[in-house]
Parts: sequence; C-alpha cells; structure tokens
Amino acid sequence: MKNWLLRMKYCSSISVKQLGRLWREFPVEQLRKISAEEIAVSLEMSEEQRERFKDDFSRFHLANVLLELERYQITLISIEDACYPALLRELYDPPLLLFARGNVELLAWEKLAIVGTRKMTEYGKQIIGQLVAPLCKESLTIVSGLAMGVDAEAHREAIRVGGKTIAVIGSGFLQFYPLENKQLFEKIMNDGLVLSEYAPHVTARKWHFPERNRIISGLSLGTLIVQAEKRSGSLITADAALNQNREVFAVPGSIFQLSSAGTNKLIQEGAKLVMEASDIMEELRQ
Repeated sequence: MKNWLLRMKYCSSISVKQLGRLWREFPVEQLRKISAEEIAVSLEMSEEQRERFKDDFSRFHLANVLLELERYQITLISIEDACYPALLRELYDPPLLLFARGNVELLAWEKLAIVGTRKMTEYGKQIIGQLVAPLCKESLTIVSGLAMGVDAEAHREAIRVGGKTIAVIGSGFLQFYPLENKQLFEKIMNDGLVLSEYAPHVTARKWHFPERNRIISGLSLGTLIVQAEKRSGSLITADAALNQNREVFAVPGSIFQLSSAGTNKLIQEGAKLVMEASDIMEELRQ
C-alpha cells in the first residue's frame, strides 16, 4: 500500500483532503487496483484537474522515485507501519504517508509542540530559554514547524541543551522553505528528525501550513503557544490541538504587545497559563 500512497503523493493535482477521502471511502485492496479515471470520477475532478492527474499518474516511475529517495536518505512512513505514531493515527485526517529524514525512533518518544510568531521578541526568546531545558530533561521531544521566529528558536534551544527535536515542514525536502533556516534544517536532519507530508520536489504553498500544523499538534501530547498575534498561524495549531482533544498551553504577555494578544486571548478562552515548565508537566502527567 505504501507504493500506492507514494504514487498519489507524486500526483500534484490531488490534495491532502482528496487523498484522505479516498482512504476513508475505499477498501485498501480496491485502492491498489483502482484506475486513474476511477479516482478522478470518484473525486469529481474538473476536466483540467482530471487531465493533470491522469498525466501524473501515468508518468510515475516507482523504481526511479525509490532511487531518488535513497539518494537523499529520505525514508517513508505510512499509516500502516508499526513505527507510525499512535497519537497521529487518532486524527480524523491523519497524514497517510510521511517523508522522513533523521532519527525515526523519536516518533515513539513523548512530544510537546512549541509554536509561535515569526516576529519573536526578546521576551519570547527568554521564555524559550527558560522552558525548553527542563522540558527536555523530562524526556519530551520538542516538535515545531521550522518557521522563522519562535519555531526556529524552540528547535535551536532543544539542540543546545542536548534535547531532541522534530521539525514538520510545509514543503518537500528538496524545496525547503524558508531558506533562512536551511542550516538549521540540515542540523535537525542529522541530530533529530524532519518530517514532511509532501513529495521532495513540492514547493511550499500557503495551504500547506495549516495542513502541517495539524501534524505538529497531532504528534504531541500538548501544544505550547509562546507568542502569537491575534491572527497568527500559531492559533490554527492551537485550534487543531483542541479539535484533536490535546492540551493547549499559552504564555501570558503584556496587554500592550501585539505579539501577546493571541496568547492572552487563548488564556481567556481556557488555555492553561504557563509561567514555568512544571505548569506543563502537571497537566501532562495527570
């Protein structure tokens, strides 16, 4: 089944939602035999999408793709694999196939997501410096999205204190975004684990980031929002965590700082207020 999922991932015109719909609606044995035309009809594709999909479907060459993945040391983790994280499998729309590079054993560790604004302030950096080390000492793996700002700082701090970190990216491995974090991306591939739901040559698209966010929260026991504006993408991750019945934590900030407006609002709505790592551990260990 993994090879069928891989083929679907190399069909650029089929979305994550459409692939999930196929997975839910058809038995696995039927999916292995279904034709491109049958898939197009089932998903009610437009004529343009249908032609692109059928072209990608016919052009897919499994042996060449596997050689490329091996060349770049990218492994595949499908929802049917034993190492697929149990928490992720609980989602209504779990990623059916993940591209991975690094220490796959980290998928079995307990994890906490840490996300926040790309416009991190010195206050945000101080928070991460205070919280990450004790969380890593509790054997939590830090999960984030390798974006600028809070995400990158959470990854860096986890590495600095000798902890473990997992990055979930919104592009393929060979089209990494953002380029400013390319060095950190390479370091995490060596010392931690990088995951992507997208085939290696897929470039980042704006809708990839909400899709990525559900994986960040879905992998984790809880999600900590460090700093976030009122309309921050980090709040999408918080919503995903709530929908997945996971814990949501937020660090309060000044009412005069835009970068704390989102976290303060989360606390108003019931997120657990965090001042030190023990506030998180008390909730997770209940």
